[in-house]
Amino acid sequence: MQWYYDGQIRRYVGQIVRAMSGFKYQGSDGKQVTVPVTYGDLTRQVGNIIRDNSESKIPSAPRIAVYIADLALDRSRLADATHVSKVQIRERKKVLDSAGEVIGYDPVQGTGYTVERLMPTPFKLTVKVDIWSTNTDQKLQIMEQILMLFNPSLELQTTDNYVDWTSLTVLEITGIQFSSRQIPQGIDSDIDIATLTLETPIFISPPSKVKRLGVIHDIIMNIHDESYSLDVTEKINISGFDIFVYYNNDTGQYYAELLSTKDIALFLNDDAAAAWKKIGGDLNWCILFDQYAGKFRAGSSQIFLTQVNGNDIVGTLALNPLDETKLVINFDQDTYNTNTLIDGVVTRGNVDAIINPETYNPGVPIGNPRYLLLNDIASGAAAWNNFVARANDIVEWDGTQWAVVLEAATIDQVVYVTNLRTGVQYKYEDGEWTRAFEGEYQKGSWRIVL
Repeated sequence: MQWYYDGQIRRYVGQIVRAMSGFKYQGSDGKQVTVPVTYGDLTRQVGNIIRDNSESKIPSAPRIAVYIADLALDRSRLADATHVSKVQIRERKKVLDSAGEVIGYDPVQGTGYTVERLMPTPFKLTVKVDIWSTNTDQKLQIMEQILMLFNPSLELQTTDNYVDWTSLTVLEITGIQFSSRQIPQGIDSDIDIATLTLETPIFISPPSKVKRLGVIHDIIMNIHDESYSLDVTEKINISGFDIFVYYNNDTGQYYAELLSTKDIALFLNDDAAAAWKKIGGDLNWCILFDQYAGKFRAGSSQIFLTQVNGNDIVGTLALNPLDETKLVINFDQDTYNTNTLIDGVVTRGNVDAIINPETYNPGVPIGNPRYLLLNDIASGAAAWNNFVARANDIVEWDGTQWAVVLEAATIDQVVYVTNLRTGVQYKYEDGEWTRAFEGEYQKGSWRIVL
């Protein structure tokens, strides 16, 4: 294994030393003096150095010493060791002077990076804090300042690195030994030492993999159209792919997944095909994007879905961080198909909610709510004042009674309405309501702008 050292345990100890620094005591003359902090067990090497290697010199007090007492694997916090977390980082463009020094930043995008973080290993670090003092009052002053910080713990931050997911931890007191002396003391002249036992959960992280992204300018391509020549590996055939677009009720988001009916080797170079096969055959967007000169940019790359009327539904893309076989789509509602006018009023192309009238009791509505029905309202339903309507109808409260404003059984055209509660557009076609642009899109009926 290649040599690697990042001083991670050292940083944790350094933060604990800083946490124990800056405390003062007030002497009999009224002056306040800062208590020095040293790393190491003062009863051994450090104490000998402080005494100038002389047995006749007593170490000065008060003083605080911090040292590691134990380091153990914390099995209760173990996680999947194979997990890799990816973070996309983009810098602001640097402004350089003639000598190449950074003198400022432009308000535009600069270099981009992808950081792949490997799962760290959890440990429990136990640290001893020895408080040397010359008298009881001095000890009480120092301990009171320290102990009031732990209620019940003290938060530590080892780095200010944005992508370091192990930078935060907590420090807890698990034991207090008030004095190192015993009663009676006799003629023993040892300095009195109070010891605090502190524990902190820490992580030891393997090195992360950092990839620098290339700069892309106005590259537009249709990855399903054979007329585009992007065969940089001489093995890429970019035809034969379809996608499936669907809405997830649990997350409230649209997703796009790749579909393929041909041998994957026809579309990828040897390395990419091997990588695709390794992850189980699922069609991974990242591996596909890597085949082209353009690079995917979350929040900037766009997808265009061509509808039967020739219009395009447009949305910006982001990669699902938990599953790279799914693209998250944030659709621009301004590009939706125009809602069908009902009673000649634009706002009537919306519904307030989609409901099941068998389980929903509308009571006496406020305003003029409009609902799309999932089931029939049977005659005699008391909750609906004996009103009758059928599944797929749209009904509205006019202030005094319910009325059917769109009778599905009489519709002979495609009808579009938007659910105001979720912002999802629906269409009525062939006797059923479906999400307006959910479904399978074959090659040539969609494109991506990277």
